[in-house]
Amino acid sequence: MTPLRLLPLAAAAVLLAPGAAEAGPADADLLAAAKNRGEWLIYGRTYDNQRFSPLTGIKPSNVAGLRPVWSAGLNSLDGLEATPVVSGGVMYVTGAHSHVYAFDAVNGQRLWHWAPEEPEGLGTVLCCGPVNRGVAVYGDLVYVLTLDARLVALKKDSGEVAWEKVIDDWKKGISATGAPYVVKGMVVVGIAGGEYGVRGYVRAYDAKSGAEKWTTHTVPGPGEPGNESWPGDTWKTGGGATWQSGAYDPELDLIYWGTGNPGPWNSDLRKGDNKWTASLIAMDAATGKIRWGFQYTPNDGWDYDGNNAPILADITVGGKKVKAALQTNRNGFFYVLDRVSGKFIYAVPTVDGINWTTGIDPVTGRPAVNEKMRPLADGKTVVPIVPGLEGGTNWFPMAFNPETGVAFVPTNTWAMALTGYKPEDIKYEPGKVYMGMDYKMHRISETVGRLRAFDVQKKKWLWEIASPLPLFAGVLATKSGLVFSGDQQGFFFAADAKTGKVLWRYQTGSGINASPITYEIGGKQYVAILSGLGGDPSFYFSGPKGNTLFVFALDNMPAAKAGAGKFGVPEIEGALTAVPK
Repeated sequence: MTPLRLLPLAAAAVLLAPGAAEAGPADADLLAAAKNRGEWLIYGRTYDNQRFSPLTGIKPSNVAGLRPVWSAGLNSLDGLEATPVVSGGVMYVTGAHSHVYAFDAVNGQRLWHWAPEEPEGLGTVLCCGPVNRGVAVYGDLVYVLTLDARLVALKKDSGEVAWEKVIDDWKKGISATGAPYVVKGMVVVGIAGGEYGVRGYVRAYDAKSGAEKWTTHTVPGPGEPGNESWPGDTWKTGGGATWQSGAYDPELDLIYWGTGNPGPWNSDLRKGDNKWTASLIAMDAATGKIRWGFQYTPNDGWDYDGNNAPILADITVGGKKVKAALQTNRNGFFYVLDRVSGKFIYAVPTVDGINWTTGIDPVTGRPAVNEKMRPLADGKTVVPIVPGLEGGTNWFPMAFNPETGVAFVPTNTWAMALTGYKPEDIKYEPGKVYMGMDYKMHRISETVGRLRAFDVQKKKWLWEIASPLPLFAGVLATKSGLVFSGDQQGFFFAADAKTGKVLWRYQTGSGINASPITYEIGGKQYVAILSGLGGDPSFYFSGPKGNTLFVFALDNMPAAKAGAGKFGVPEIEGALTAVPK
């Protein structure tokens, strides 16, 4: 599908250049992003991906006065999943079909808009809609990945194309939807296409020239460690896509990246662990060499991707200080790993009723599979499998407050039915769906989505905010004691980080599948979110579509009841409830 052209057919279209703007972030700025109060420089705000802001202007005592100060409509109604980036007073954000926008972050004036050309037939090789999760900004360039598997560098002040590189052949089912990740003068990218028989990889390019620096395949080939976990030539079409962004530890010089499901979905056609699919891998930043891998779901037969980027945190567990990587997984568990060695520390369930496994080995972290819940290539249906393939927790990122040691985890409790194709009905063809499985999602309770607070050191769930529909939004935590997120009913909300009490919410008009950010300019704190149903959630819900970027700040009005007031909406009984655990 070719997107609506809002601007001239040139690959970049300039509305208003911001003039002599300051240079974008350098390596030193990205390394010091945790101390940067005013900006949001990279996808997870900091290399540790904690999505935690030190800002305190908006707090539990005044958040009820939050009001929209500007908004902007984007290019189409095909789903918004991006995290905006704010640098030098400019907000850079993507819409559907990889469109890129630059706005004045204070008043919302559009500075420029880049609209990529898309080849005919591209829509036939996209798994989950024409979504994009954001940009990276480095020096004078803004980087974006396109659906036809290109990395494009745009001039920060005009939106004109500086250079572009073809990552791979989109006709083979390879696309790119994640936010690029800048580390040590390199732009690191992943690919999508796990349902099309791709062989996943992570690739690094020189940030200035676009020259390729290294490529690391997630599915090992002959002679590489782990290839023995793939029978025959199944590694060639083994999946392990890398369609999210990563995290980086400068001290260890390691890049951490999650990997997707193996292909095809039928696990009995590729007997073995199938490394490194449904895993977390740690790569040497200079060479891309895999230092270690941890596989969440060996021989995955349930589409339990492990793609969402981990949070890096220094914590104390059992009286011992640990450099940890935290990840909440589609398979229904929250994992704590040693990020130096990849050693398993512990895992706890994030949802009730998990039945694909009978438990996690407390030493190795390996799951004991309930074989009755494993679909086979026999044409029979297995139901109900818990959790459904959307999680647990899908790609949407959690947040972590390093001062309290509490993680804020979006989860979904639902089930699925899986029907495996027979072997004679499964054939790999480049650019064709290579799943060998049909699936249906099933509701198993009136409450599906839950935003949950988890004390990582005490291994204790503290509270949850329940929603009747699944959650697909990311989370933001602030030093002032607030947690921001959104839901499929269209509510953007703020909760007390200690109790889970919802203190404020705003009806955006469409489901929220994106991740909030906050920034400060001129002493004033802002909070931003994209609202627009699309991508995976649109497969299950028929709610109103949307394409709007909202930016909020405090006004001078006295505090008002959540949901009421000049810009508020009437209360909906039972839409959001906090439940102590």
